[in-house]
Amino acid sequence: MISFRSFRNRLFGNHTLIKYTVDGIDSLNSFNDSLGLNFYFLSTSNQGEYIWRINGQRKDGKDGTAYYKISFVDHKKVIQICEVGHAMGAGPFGENVLSASWNWEWKILKLEKNDIRMKTNYNGKEYFIELN
Repeated sequence: MISFRSFRNRLFGNHTLIKYTVDGIDSLNSFNDSLGLNFYFLSTSNQGEYIWRINGQRKDGKDGTAYYKISFVDHKKVIQICEVGHAMGAGPFGENVLSASWNWEWKILKLEKNDIRMKTNYNGKEYFIELN
């Protein structure tokens, strides 16, 4: 099990999306059509509430923002989306993110301060993200 302090030091803060694939196909440009590439993991209080926020400029120069209330399960190996504050785009970041057809979880594959990798399955496709 990862200690929570160590876990927070590596995950929480600002990161940039550097890789986004759908079924192994590079889809970073498509992602940036609707959302920015800045990822933030934040603690909102001492009561265990956490936020995953995505923002920044889209390719068209407009702001593309989404945010989710999250929790950590399976000894902090999985990020579970509990509530959508605002969602844009498609796939696991889109407006239907809390539909009954998805388990609302991202599995953490690698967790280092400047190298975070996660994946999820959504509508029969595997989504992979890499952050630095």
